Amino acid sequence: MTDALPTHNPPTPALAALRDALACFTDALTHVRFWHILPQTGNDPIGLFDCATGLRYLALPQFQAFLKDHPFLHLVTASGEKTQITLESATRRLWYAGCSILNGKDYALDEAKALLETAQWGGLEGWGLPTKAELYRFCTTEGNPYLREGKYRLQYGNGAACFWLVPSGRVDVDEGYWSIGNGYGALLPKNNVWTQLSDDALLLALIARNWRLVTPDGKAHLEPKPDSTWQHCTPQQLMFALAASGERLASLDGKTVFAFAPHPALAILGDCDHRVSRLPRLELVQLTDPHKGLWELWGAPDGELREWGMVARNPAADVRDHPVAIDFGTSSTVVAIDEGAHKRLVRVGVRDFYQPITPGDFENPTVIELVDYPRFAALWQRDPYRPPLEWDWLRIGHEAQASWRDNAGNPAVIGSILPRLKLWAARPDHLPPLQITDRSNGHTVTLAPPSERLPVRGQPLEVGPSDPFDPIEYYAFQLGMVINWRGSGIHREYYLSFPAKYDQATRKRIRASFARGLQRSLPATLIAQGQILNEFKVEMLASEPVAYAAAALPALGLTPTAEGVTYAVFDFGGGTTDFDFGLWRLPTPEEEDQGYEEVFEHFASSGDNTLGGEQLLEHLAYRVFVANLEVLRDKRIHFTQPVDASLQPGTEAFIQPTQAAQTNTAMLMNRLRPFWEGDKPEFAAQIKIDLLDAYGMKQPVELAVDAEALEQFLSERIAQGVALFLRELARNLDEHTPTPIHVLLAGNASRARHVRAAFDPNEARWAQLLAEVFGEAPPEIIVHQPLPIDPERPYGPTAKTGVALGLLRLVPGQGVKTVDHVRTRNDGEAPFAWYVGHGRKRRFVAALTPHTPYGQWRELGPVVDGVFNLYATQSRRAEAELALTDPEIQRQRLSYADAAPGMRLWARIVAPNAIEVALGNASEPPRASAPHHRITLHK
Repeated sequence: MTDALPTHNPPTPALAALRDALACFTDALTHVRFWHILPQTGNDPIGLFDCATGLRYLALPQFQAFLKDHPFLHLVTASGEKTQITLESATRRLWYAGCSILNGKDYALDEAKALLETAQWGGLEGWGLPTKAELYRFCTTEGNPYLREGKYRLQYGNGAACFWLVPSGRVDVDEGYWSIGNGYGALLPKNNVWTQLSDDALLLALIARNWRLVTPDGKAHLEPKPDSTWQHCTPQQLMFALAASGERLASLDGKTVFAFAPHPALAILGDCDHRVSRLPRLELVQLTDPHKGLWELWGAPDGELREWGMVARNPAADVRDHPVAIDFGTSSTVVAIDEGAHKRLVRVGVRDFYQPITPGDFENPTVIELVDYPRFAALWQRDPYRPPLEWDWLRIGHEAQASWRDNAGNPAVIGSILPRLKLWAARPDHLPPLQITDRSNGHTVTLAPPSERLPVRGQPLEVGPSDPFDPIEYYAFQLGMVINWRGSGIHREYYLSFPAKYDQATRKRIRASFARGLQRSLPATLIAQGQILNEFKVEMLASEPVAYAAAALPALGLTPTAEGVTYAVFDFGGGTTDFDFGLWRLPTPEEEDQGYEEVFEHFASSGDNTLGGEQLLEHLAYRVFVANLEVLRDKRIHFTQPVDASLQPGTEAFIQPTQAAQTNTAMLMNRLRPFWEGDKPEFAAQIKIDLLDAYGMKQPVELAVDAEALEQFLSERIAQGVALFLRELARNLDEHTPTPIHVLLAGNASRARHVRAAFDPNEARWAQLLAEVFGEAPPEIIVHQPLPIDPERPYGPTAKTGVALGLLRLVPGQGVKTVDHVRTRNDGEAPFAWYVGHGRKRRFVAALTPHTPYGQWRELGPVVDGVFNLYATQSRRAEAELALTDPEIQRQRLSYADAAPGMRLWARIVAPNAIEVALGNASEPPRASAPHHRITLHK
């Protein structure tokens, strides 16, 4: 891509933000006259700014100190002319000395009142006679400049007087008198117009009248001397003046503050990355250096850029040819970028990018947290590219997970968080939609079933208020904001890993969500140029186990051979455990001639669909709930049941699909997490926790925990999964399989103490298990523990980051070929995920299995009395023996009222979760003309 100018003016949201900020600043200056001037640091005002005149004045603290030091002050004009008005500093009361004090004249009471009705000394209305109390305070206050003889006669022309008028007569102010009588008296008008003014307002009143304060002896004065530095500035020029001085303008109530240092554009745009994605704030050089500049300004008028002192940058100049690998996991997601000289892992959603890197930073929790959905949606559904969102409206990753784990007892927080986004993508359509409630408004968002909305190649995205909220799309957008950060360039080539068992429909939905989200992270000014949309691509590249093997085998010091290195991956994730079996070999001469240097052959995959770290936690929570039914019964507390758990007698009323039940389960799972993830089987015998009752109200409960029983369950369940893994391995071996077989433990859950024990070759159980599966002569098996975290090599592969880093080895052009025999056999589709058959002597008999080829008719059994009971399960225990009453067995009662005696039901696989059935005769598959009925199998 080139630096050529775009063919039309693209949108410049950054320039629009500057215009909006200038308009806001201008409007504020228009409607509010006076502002505090604040220093760069601290909030004590150093001056006042008068928008009407453009002048700035002394600071409020100086004014307050002057009033405190001088109890009485004379008011004079800026030219030095006396106003004959005295300010009583403590009360803010004004006294006029131009009647009796200076002139030595007496007044009758009525005469004085008539004079005061129209008096406007100093341009002020509201003059009147002082009350006796006001006059007493004036006379007795130390420092009164008009005290003349004894206590407390006041100046009267050249002498002193003791009789002064008040509203009810005249007061004798001599000490010991202060009685009210009749007759003529001296007049000392007072004005209370300023007594209720704040310090700010009083200073502003003086400024507005251009008055200054002088001490009675004339030795000290306080003049709000104006500074004309800003007098002729436009609002934009004032922005730059404030930036240069480092000062700020604040409204007198402190609610509005304008700060523009060190540069107005940086002050306004500096948070544009941090605000949306918590990326580092911009530095001034990014806006002003001719070798840098902002993508968002590309296409903006040169004149406006010069006005703001900014530089635009063509985003096309920063497009990189570096492929990006994304391992979208159930619990966490890893992003890796191949930058040629090295492979780099990406941190997403961390709280502080300036902190030293730790390997755990790269495992970005696959979690979103709704805080203020309406405000988020208004912009998300308005702007297709880089909408100006606030991070605190909808968070992801580490910060969202911190809320999840730090607030395990807060239903409002738990109800606003959606963990395990990947499981939502694979959620069957027949299940009720998930709901999540934002924390600020209590707004409930119903998540529609995921759909495939793949962007049209070469066409810009369009968004609107009717678009459903896709949490994976938003999660991918936040990943993209970090991947396509201005500090690392813009990327157009993305590759995703996928679980080996995911069907094509689910993979396509995830790919579409990521394509939309990642594309939305590109700058709008780049989209406007068009070319990037023809080059942008998001592809599903390889299964997670194959990608992990691609990283792990070389990391373990192994090298491919012509015969091949046999590997078996036990990928223990948050949702499921995947088994994958393959061969790593050197290329054939033909493959070598095509440019390949090594080959990964994927010849089989399977797994345990209900064995995952989060699934086991859900089981633990369920078992604790069941053991405490009596406690829950009294408070009407509901919970959920794992899909593969047996329904315990008496729990029917407690198992509910409500948000409250889901929240209760999530909260208890969080409390039990240390037991599952810890190195020792230790836990408190009691848990005190607040759960939601059937009415959504918090209820404090105390639950008993049998740690020994939970430990036994975990050990047995994981041992069951390991036994299944070995049986699947045995199924896929033949006499030509090279040995030894390298077992690779992958996924963070493989670090669990139970997994380590199950695969420990020094344990008697391991040898016993090998003998049960392989007989007396088991093949040589080398178990490799999960790749460890090395703080010295943060970008090195680990049990979790290995998938993303291995995926980079498999991208086109790396000389590594992958051959997926499984999907080739199934025309690109995942293997069938079920065992389907009939019941015989109360045992399950499978006719269709995950190893059955697609499209081949298999006889299920006879239709009896017009009815066929179809049994199905995803449990690998169906390989051995499974009772029809097992909770993992599902039954569908199919009615064939017109079936003749002896008719059989036949079935064939058409999708990973679907079969077609039809009637036929024994040993005689249905004819093509026979009615076919499609059945979708659900968990």
